[in-house]
Amino acid sequence: SQSLRFLPSHEGVPATGCFEEMREMREQPIDPQAEQEIINSIQEVYYSNDSFDMVQHELEKLPPELNLQELEEYRDKLKRQQAAVSKKVADLILEKQPSYVKELERVTSLQTNLQLAAVICTNARRQLSISKEDFTEASLGLLANQRRRHLLTGLLKSLRTIKTLSGSYLRFLFLVCVSVLTFKHYSCISELNSKLQDTLEQIEEQLDVALSKTCKHFDVSHYTRVQLAYTLLEKTQTAMDQLHMHFTQAIHNTVFQVVLGYVELCAGNADTKFQKMQYKDLCTHITQDSYVPCLSDLCKALWEVMLSYHRTMQWHEEQDKEEAPPTTGIASRETLRSRKKSDYSLNKGSNAPILTNTTLNVIRLVGKYIQMMNILKPIAFDVIHCVSQLFDYYLYAVYTFFGRNDMYESSGPGLISSRLRTTLNRIQESLIQMSLGEGSASVHGGPGEDRKEKVPSPHLSQLVVLTASETLYGLAQRVVATESLVFLAEQFEFLQSHLDTMMPAAKKPFLQQFYSQTVSTASELRKPIYWVVAAKALDYEQMLLLMAGVKWDIREIMSQHNVYVDVLLKEFEEFNKRLGDVSRHVRVPLPVSNVLWEHCIRLANRTLVEGYGNVKKCSNEGRALMQLDFQQFLMKLEKLTDMRPIPDKDFVETYIKAYYLTENDMEQFIKNHREYSMKQLANLVNVCLGSHINKKARQKLLAAIDDIDRPKR
Repeated sequence: SQSLRFLPSHEGVPATGCFEEMREMREQPIDPQAEQEIINSIQEVYYSNDSFDMVQHELEKLPPELNLQELEEYRDKLKRQQAAVSKKVADLILEKQPSYVKELERVTSLQTNLQLAAVICTNARRQLSISKEDFTEASLGLLANQRRRHLLTGLLKSLRTIKTLSGSYLRFLFLVCVSVLTFKHYSCISELNSKLQDTLEQIEEQLDVALSKTCKHFDVSHYTRVQLAYTLLEKTQTAMDQLHMHFTQAIHNTVFQVVLGYVELCAGNADTKFQKMQYKDLCTHITQDSYVPCLSDLCKALWEVMLSYHRTMQWHEEQDKEEAPPTTGIASRETLRSRKKSDYSLNKGSNAPILTNTTLNVIRLVGKYIQMMNILKPIAFDVIHCVSQLFDYYLYAVYTFFGRNDMYESSGPGLISSRLRTTLNRIQESLIQMSLGEGSASVHGGPGEDRKEKVPSPHLSQLVVLTASETLYGLAQRVVATESLVFLAEQFEFLQSHLDTMMPAAKKPFLQQFYSQTVSTASELRKPIYWVVAAKALDYEQMLLLMAGVKWDIREIMSQHNVYVDVLLKEFEEFNKRLGDVSRHVRVPLPVSNVLWEHCIRLANRTLVEGYGNVKKCSNEGRALMQLDFQQFLMKLEKLTDMRPIPDKDFVETYIKAYYLTENDMEQFIKNHREYSMKQLANLVNVCLGSHINKKARQKLLAAIDDIDRPKR
């Protein structure tokens, strides 16, 4: 309460003089009951809070007319109340004095004990330190030295192993890269290999930048060093592909910047967004006055690029002249070709024919029939007619077993020539007795003279499995059957002149027709039979899915190809390996391997075009990335096969480059290139919309696509 304010204090503890004053208050005689009544008479407002202003309160209570006697009486009353409260407080404080003194003594004693404990702890720590130094550290030091000795012994063994990587820097780099699997349990080697790979990637990026600088300002020493670096990295083909793209980009950037400068100078308005225009549209803003100066500067700028290109070509021509004949490319090529020719041979260099027992039996029968014709010439025509039927049935059986696959035939237009298709239909109608439900040919199975010459349709043995991917879908059986038939056809070719002399003059057209329409078509069975293998050997659908995830509307030239190229090349490597596995059991002749590689490459290239044709958005830089991807694919593919030129190479490159065509050129392109599907052409037009083809031109081009009756290729 406010009455306590008169009490002197120091840090919350009553002073000595204060206690004496309290004792004096307590010694004053007063009736306890009267004292309590006085305290009770104090107004409640005096106990409210510390902010209460008692002086203001009392002044407000004064009456309008003051009376001295009443004021003195009221003052005496307040003094009595103050004295009673002070005495009460003093009593309460003095009652607690013994406890206060006792507690103070305990605090003093505790402080003394704490000081003593601090001295004891300090001495104990000093003694422990001495003990640690004299005993513990000495013992542990011995143990640590022993452990270190053990580790150093193991490290010495590791260092002796790693010593195999010592030597010159290049040898060290080579061994680290090649032997990383051998020494992968050493973390330093793993980290070193990772750093080396990062360094190589950074080197390639810097080389690409250095290569791009030669497109405008060719320097012999600079270009020589760049080519030497690419040679050391074994990426000279990559350098050529990149250089072509850099020259293309240099031409585009050079002419655009020259025209842009004149357009902005003539417009005099910095707000116009000329930089986002296409080059063709930008040229329309050139004024008549600035036309000649702009054309002059444009020719000068292009001349610099052409000069650099000319000097680049000169450099390569001089390098080709300086190279010795043994180191020329003619010698990765002849060696590769000779190696590839025998890659799929069971016996290296062997050209022995692949024959089945059926082929041998047919050849024996033909030999006997020829002897009969020599003796019985009047029946020569009948014998040759029956022999031709035997050959027809053999050809039809091989096609039925291994070449008939409606799903893949429909996706590979042109595989079966019209001549072969006509021959197969003729054989089926004239020779094969079709059962009910096997197509329209069953109408010929009725009674009559024709039926007696017909035979049941052939059936493949259940032991022959054509669905296993490990065996390349029965490639060995396909090779034996097809090549045996081709060999038999070749033997018939040798006999043609001999049989012709035995035929009556009136029947010679039949023999000529048999050879031209049947015997000569045997080799054409290779395409449909091996197409089935090629269509299943690689996962072309996976390629489309991977290509669909690539971003093509990029704004800068990329130096690294996309992942789908590596996956596709991995598929070809696996195909090459399986082809080699098959050759260990059955010799795969060169014509067969060529047909297989041709089919696979054509399917892969058509898959690439299909993937590019599914692109929704694409920029100039995106088309350059497509070219980079395709060039990388060709470069690695040429190391796997000796086929030259690569089949359907132009089919892909022409489609990629068609993006840059103007409206009129695009319309002509659509009319001339009917090998592309309507979907691929339509997508090409839609992707160009907004870049250099407007909506009106788009409708015109799409209408031109719809008007074309497109035959399948």
